Amino acid sequence: MTHADIDSPIPPIEAPPADPASSDASEALRLRDLLADAIGCVSEGFVLFDEDGRLVLCNERYRNAYPLLADLLKPGVLFADVLRTAVERGAAGPRVDDPLGWIEERLRRHTRHEEPSDHRLADGRWYRISEHATRTGGVVKILTDITQLKSHEEALAQSEARYRRLVEMAPYGIVVWDGERVRYANRAAARIFGCGDPAAMAAIPVMEDADGECVRLFDTLPPPVDEAPFAAPLEARISTPDGDVREVEVGVHPFGVEGGPAWFLVFNDVTERKKAERAIHQAQKMQAIGQLAGGIAHEFNNMLTAIGGFALMARRAPDDRARVEQCLGEIVKASDRAAGLTAQLLSFGRQDRAEAARPVRVAGQLDDLRRFLRPILGERYEVRADVRAPDAVVLIEPSLLHQTLVNLAINGRDAMPDGGPITVTVDRTLPDAAFWQRHADLRRGPYVTISVRDAGTGIAPDVLDRIFEPFFTTKEQGVGTGLGLSLVYSTVTRAGGTVEVASEPGQGTTFTLFLPAEGAAAPLEEPPGPGLDDLDAEAPEDMDDGVSMAATVLLVEDEEQVRDFIRLTLEDMGMRVVTAADGPEALNAFAAHGGAFDLLVTDLVMPKMSGAEVARTLRRESPDLPIVLISGYPPETEILDDLLADTRRVIFLHKPINPDELAGQIHALVV
Repeated sequence: MTHADIDSPIPPIEAPPADPASSDASEALRLRDLLADAIGCVSEGFVLFDEDGRLVLCNERYRNAYPLLADLLKPGVLFADVLRTAVERGAAGPRVDDPLGWIEERLRRHTRHEEPSDHRLADGRWYRISEHATRTGGVVKILTDITQLKSHEEALAQSEARYRRLVEMAPYGIVVWDGERVRYANRAAARIFGCGDPAAMAAIPVMEDADGECVRLFDTLPPPVDEAPFAAPLEARISTPDGDVREVEVGVHPFGVEGGPAWFLVFNDVTERKKAERAIHQAQKMQAIGQLAGGIAHEFNNMLTAIGGFALMARRAPDDRARVEQCLGEIVKASDRAAGLTAQLLSFGRQDRAEAARPVRVAGQLDDLRRFLRPILGERYEVRADVRAPDAVVLIEPSLLHQTLVNLAINGRDAMPDGGPITVTVDRTLPDAAFWQRHADLRRGPYVTISVRDAGTGIAPDVLDRIFEPFFTTKEQGVGTGLGLSLVYSTVTRAGGTVEVASEPGQGTTFTLFLPAEGAAAPLEEPPGPGLDDLDAEAPEDMDDGVSMAATVLLVEDEEQVRDFIRLTLEDMGMRVVTAADGPEALNAFAAHGGAFDLLVTDLVMPKMSGAEVARTLRRESPDLPIVLISGYPPETEILDDLLADTRRVIFLHKPINPDELAGQIHALVV
């Protein structure tokens, strides 16, 4: 029992004996009994002391609260005697060093009537004890049992302490922002911010806005409101006072503080994760570059095989004019297809259709394809053509369609190490409802199907969904590049179609290209390659019209072989050519000849000085100078609008250069 136990000892309510001779006394006794009975029924402990400090009334609830003093709490006992007995019986608490001082202090409190106070008494329960003065100078004490309330408060306090520990121990920074100031920040937030001062925290996190400008994170948050929806996670950067820079993800959640709305911000420090992601991304990028380089080498090796093979065939029988003409024609076609592949690589990943797309009759491509593949595939492989729709026409760049079929044929070859047939089937179809469910975004109508089937090992089901991913391959290191099928998919989808695959391990694979059917057919075959008579010609036929092509040309090209090729082409046209290997050399040559040039032909991508800079510099000296810009890159890779705006005197040509096209364009410029 504590010293509070002594404040209000109350015995059972007993009335002193009344005078039986007096009727007033009887009535007083009756009223006293009624009062005692009423007080005994209430749930609170009750005791009344008169002005002399003697106990007058006390209910059982009060007596139960002081079990060590219950026998003493009877009418007539002095409060001071109750206190002295409490000290003697140990009801005053475990340690009372000054019993007399303690009794005096309790007597003073008995008469001061202070605010209610909470105490745990000897019966083990919590009570709120309140003391009130009576009009006659006595004291009424009331004990309200608050054990259950205290239990709830204790549970709540423990819960709050537990959650506070969780918040403080959390690895995430937690900040409560009420729209004006930081109301709370845990230890992790102080560590991430490098600052434990809530007032300074608000200025530390920054993020980039839509214009790329750095703004304070807290300035971007809308004012908190009640029942606000969860805001999207944000990314921010924190520069700590010690110069450390940390990257964070910020979760924004509605919250309430002191009856008002606020934001509950969770800061996840992702600095190390971002560093790891960048390192992985860099490694993947380097791997992708290596795979891309291998893929380009793989594809161009096919072209070089055809070029070198047909060149050797021509050299073996130089007197066989027909054979030489055929070989030269195939070499020209292989060169054109290599140029098409280069254009495809430059535009890889674009979603627009190829600029050079035109109606192509698919059947006309197959004979060409079979001749081209013969030296590449070898004698163990046979390309079979099954043309069920000879008039089928699709809109696509011919060289890209050819390269697509070559890629699929080579894929089939690699799946049949012991050799076998590769069957190409051309048909026309009107897809069924199941097809449109799989490809709802495609144009409705008839489609041309081109199926390439092999009898190889097939594709495992677990990798079938990944075969069109760039750089994905199931072949051995150094054999597969993962580029061929991704180029197939890119080409077909840009032409408005799709690719489907059917395969079973050990049963072979069929790739089916679906391309929108077109109505107008292109010529059955591509124009033949140049014959020997064409090679002997000194100039294109359209220039043999009596108009002199005598002109002085400044040729700027950093690649020696390309420079020599263009120089010979221009000289064959009757032009005088001055060459330069880079921009500064070109400017010196222009000055040395007094600017007496009729035409500038320049590569765009060169060391020291770009071709565009050369053209602009010379244009300032000679505003009417005709210019031919040449590059293996698309023109949009450089800012050429000011030059290309002069459509009468400036043209752009893609590498590789076709001599006839170059001659025709120059003829149009200088004549």
